[in-house]
Amino acid sequence: MTISSKQLKKGVFLSVSVSVIAIVMVMLITQDGFTYRNFSRIRPKYLLLASIATLSFWFIKSLKLKILVSGLGSNISLYKILQIYLASAFVSHVTPSSSGGLPFQVYFLHREGLALGKTTALTIIDNMLTFLFLLIITPLFLLYWSSFLNLEEDIILLFYLAVLLGIIFLIISLVLVFNIKLAHHFINWLTNRDLLKKIFTAERLERFSEFIESEINYFNEGIELLLKRQKKYIILVIVYTIFYWILYLALAPILLQGLGINVALPSVILAQLIFNFVQPVIPTPGGSGGAELGFAYLFKFMVPVQLLGVFIFFWRFFMFYSSLIIGGIYFLHLVKGTSYLE
Repeated sequence: MTISSKQLKKGVFLSVSVSVIAIVMVMLITQDGFTYRNFSRIRPKYLLLASIATLSFWFIKSLKLKILVSGLGSNISLYKILQIYLASAFVSHVTPSSSGGLPFQVYFLHREGLALGKTTALTIIDNMLTFLFLLIITPLFLLYWSSFLNLEEDIILLFYLAVLLGIIFLIISLVLVFNIKLAHHFINWLTNRDLLKKIFTAERLERFSEFIESEINYFNEGIELLLKRQKKYIILVIVYTIFYWILYLALAPILLQGLGINVALPSVILAQLIFNFVQPVIPTPGGSGGAELGFAYLFKFMVPVQLLGVFIFFWRFFMFYSSLIIGGIYFLHLVKGTSYLE
């Protein structure tokens, strides 16, 4: 698993430049641009609270991964897991549709001694729990408080498309979890295709098949450990998932209060939940551009127009730039001496 320096630099450049352009557009459209007066509106104590909330959900996410790793019988330090999580967040920020973060996380947890199949099991369970939380909470909020946002039909359709894609992912994950024989049959079918036999030698296909079969067994073992033998770990992970989202969703209300804006809490939470469903389908690195403009659209009914750009800037700083910078530092530290960065 590798990424070239050129790809990395291009991803960072596109991600940051598109994000900055989008924020500038919002600022210019809604007010008189970037001035000290605009940014001095927010009260410092709320910036401190936003910083604490951000650090807290980073810590909770790392603690959740630590619990899953421990449940799989491995011992990786919490600080190392924090490094891997933030570095994977950095990779997500600079790859299209945030697609590179999870493979990076799998790769470097595997480098710490966790079997690749078990690492995959950990990642799938983590994402399944996150999606299930969003799938349960978001429709409930949408049902009772959608009128607060005055959403257009196109946005509602995009939301339901994101939900549909998420459900497909969930079904595939569940098939992998509960029907491991199907995965074995698929590998056997794949390695016996005439096209592959023409491209690869029989020895290489056999090694590939043995490797995948071995990792499927590790995956199955990991699922069995977490879901059947180590249920206490899953309960803890569910609790940490809830705490993570409470802290994550608290950031926007904190920033709004810091700007002196009083908004009904359900509508703020709903806007963020919808955003998190839609963000993965934004094709730019880290969702840049679409994230800023999408968030501005969702909050334009709640935030005074002259404060919308400032709010988007501070929200994006804590949600994106903080993990881009710190995650980038950890990324360079982790890949040093490895073949990941070429």
